[in-house]
Amino acid sequence: MVKRDNDSSRCIRTPRLFIWAREALYLGTCKSRQTAHRTTQEKLVLSLQGSLKLLTPQGSRISVRSCLLPTDLWLDRNILDASEAVIGVYYLASFSQDYAALASIMQPAQPGIYHSHPNEHAIIQIALDIRNRKQIRPIQAREQLRAQLIPSELANRVFREFDPRVIAVAKHIRETLLQKVMLADLARKVRLSSSRLEKLFKAQTGLAITTYRMRCRVFISTILMALGYSMTEAALCAGFANSAHLSRSYRAINGITPSALFLRPPYLDTTIDPSAMELLTPFLEPSLAANHYA
Repeated sequence: MVKRDNDSSRCIRTPRLFIWAREALYLGTCKSRQTAHRTTQEKLVLSLQGSLKLLTPQGSRISVRSCLLPTDLWLDRNILDASEAVIGVYYLASFSQDYAALASIMQPAQPGIYHSHPNEHAIIQIALDIRNRKQIRPIQAREQLRAQLIPSELANRVFREFDPRVIAVAKHIRETLLQKVMLADLARKVRLSSSRLEKLFKAQTGLAITTYRMRCRVFISTILMALGYSMTEAALCAGFANSAHLSRSYRAINGITPSALFLRPPYLDTTIDPSAMELLTPFLEPSLAANHYA
């Protein structure tokens, strides 16, 4: 857990970030800093305080407390205005049924965008409790949130099938982030042409292969900075050329720079699940990771 003192005049409580191997949960305490960006991960946005303004196909705006967003969406205030809300964001696991399960019980707004989870009041209360509790293990936080998020009758339902070749390519990308693996090499591994693999990967994930690789590197850098590594250290360990390269990529992925998230008030209280720590093995000496985690 990494924590810095906050300026009490800005935030009464400390924003929190939980990181698991495939998911993340951000719970804020101040009105959001919103910068337009293209989404690279399916996510559920919650208004912990205030409301979100969502554009409908008719061109009107409605106030909502929960909003489900797909990948490859240009997200700005014209689509979803979160500037007057304290938000929570649950980044959903790739190659999971979560997005489809949530979409099946929420109200459609625009293609790929849904709002008003039927259990949103309980979800928001759980999110607030998770944020405000001084000590809570990541596994407990995840279990409590998901118990309210996904109805039991949908927990094991398969809404969409993922091509095993795409899953294999994604796994290989994650395992070779520090290497320069060419598209042709990835395609050869799954016996597809480069053009066919590109189309299939985009259809299944909503992302280009290069964008998926960058998102994985940004995720690793997030864990490293949460452990206390500097931006430069995190950038080099995660395969970026320098801290400026990381900053540009981070903003493109998350709509915020890493310095704004980690180095300026309100400082994050970050809790990392052991599953996320295991991802660092190819990037760090075990002793170095253990020292920072301690």
